[in-house]
Amino acid sequence: MEQLIRRGGKPVVLQDGATGQALGLSPEAGGSPSGLLPVFLAAGEAVWREATGKGFALDVAPDPQALLGYRVRGIGNGPFSAVMLSVMEATAQVARPDMLLVNDLDAVWQAANQRYRHVAGSRPAGGAAP
Repeated sequence: MEQLIRRGGKPVVLQDGATGQALGLSPEAGGSPSGLLPVFLAAGEAVWREATGKGFALDVAPDPQALLGYRVRGIGNGPFSAVMLSVMEATAQVARPDMLLVNDLDAVWQAANQRYRHVAGSRPAGGAAP
């Protein structure tokens, strides 16, 4: 993730919800399991779940020492390529011309999950086929 951020060339910004202050973050923070990686992976997992109906079995745990209070412990399943492509798609959806505002990934996560729930809810129930 760190290399993806570096190659993208846009600053990674997190807007503090309490103060409204925009905080520039390093690519290292973006790729760190205790930094922004949980946010990037959660958004990517939502994109993947919408497309396939399955998640990555993302293992995220509370961590009071982590930047946002959570740490990635692992990914239970899914090939690396699927994880990275999904994260790249999520970030592409929110990338602004001048920055990548991490807060915008929440909208990707919510929208993908809502679309997935809508599609899953509209599928016919199992049973005998005509």
